[in-house]
Amino acid sequence: MLAIDHRASFRKWAKHCLGLEAPAATLRHLKLLVADSLPMVIAAGRGPEELAILADTEYGTAAIARAHEAGVRVVVPAERSGLPEFIFEHGDDFAAAITASGADVVKALVRYNPSSRDDRNTRSRARLRLLAEWCEKVDMPLMLELLVPPDAADLDDSGHSHPDFDHQRRLPLTLSAVSELREAGLRPQWWKLEGQSDPSAFSELARSTGAADGETTCLVLGRGAGEPQLLEWIDMAAGTVGFSGFAVGRSLWMGPLEKVLQERLSAEEATWQIGQEYLKLINEYERAEVAVSEPGGGAR
Repeated sequence: MLAIDHRASFRKWAKHCLGLEAPAATLRHLKLLVADSLPMVIAAGRGPEELAILADTEYGTAAIARAHEAGVRVVVPAERSGLPEFIFEHGDDFAAAITASGADVVKALVRYNPSSRDDRNTRSRARLRLLAEWCEKVDMPLMLELLVPPDAADLDDSGHSHPDFDHQRRLPLTLSAVSELREAGLRPQWWKLEGQSDPSAFSELARSTGAADGETTCLVLGRGAGEPQLLEWIDMAAGTVGFSGFAVGRSLWMGPLEKVLQERLSAEEATWQIGQEYLKLINEYERAEVAVSEPGGGAR
């Protein structure tokens, strides 16, 4: 899945690139350039059913239309961007907004650290349950994106996460978060999860979500990581029963789109570069899946 649903962070990033606020028309144009890579990827031999795009309705309506033209599944976010808890982007009108967006799948991002303030997590669970009930009623698939940010206890004096957070704290916190969300009755068709430090951690996540038993499936997200880290996560996900793909955005488009904003790259060149990088990840995921299924390659 190609992710371009960023909103608050997208505005902030574009302002950093330009040194001033980017017009909304510019932001819409940039997202369309990303979606324009989809026909290219299909022309390279990938079926549209293999692909998906995650795009918002604030800046991504043209991108959504382009994806639908290409026969690619569209995932639309339900959450308000950049908040520490899950809040509907369109408040009580969330159902009408999702329906009007033309979404094939609805995505809900929640920042959820089980050791954080319980009232915030309680509100998120209640709103997510409301969304899940509506999705079930109208037969709309739900994708739940779970981010586990460091709590105050996980930060050093400069406000950065402790070096051991990713390797020691992220997995147990994520497992606890999954458990609490499942206990609240959430059974999404996809869990969109952060990359972990080793294959056993990926396996634990697949078991905790029910993906290892075929109840759901998991995707690994990119977190804006550089290529070496991204390829490592993709290889581990591809080798794990219960994972079926990836959702990557900034790692693919930030570089080319920054050059477009600064007039150092044409729109066509940026689209081509994004498509090539997207294809590279798809090919790597497929290669890793094949490798673990071959004799002597290990078991998924």
